[in-house]
Amino acid sequence: MKYKRQGQILKIIHEQNIKTHEQLIGELNKYGFKVTQATVSRDIKELGLIKIPFTDGGSVYAAPNDIPEELDKRINVITDTVRSVEYAMNNVVIKTYPGMASAVAASVDASMRGDFVGSIAGDDTLLIIASDEEKAEAITEKLRKLFH
Repeated sequence: MKYKRQGQILKIIHEQNIKTHEQLIGELNKYGFKVTQATVSRDIKELGLIKIPFTDGGSVYAAPNDIPEELDKRINVITDTVRSVEYAMNNVVIKTYPGMASAVAASVDASMRGDFVGSIAGDDTLLIIASDEEKAEAITEKLRKLFH
């Protein structure tokens, strides 16, 4: 059942622009999958779905293999959504326009994964944790060059 449901999720996000969990739950219900928000959240995490920028200024769910592989393409898609890049101690904070932090996080994770310990994205903020302050400063400079 889980694999059928996850397969249906992938089909839905390929055919439609899904912006919220609620919208995805509604679509799954149409196909006979009675799911909770918690189930959909787990499925999204297990499938590695991310949010990418959409033409209306919002963001939609996408599978990682739907994201362009070349760094330049990824950066060009999200460059305009980054408002600032700062660091404090071993933390780098990227501020984005609302709803865009996950898309920026996916790009940064894909292109710089080995440069930092981990990252977490909210609605308009991405927090990157570096191993030390020197590394955080280097990451900040690299990101500023990419995004500005």
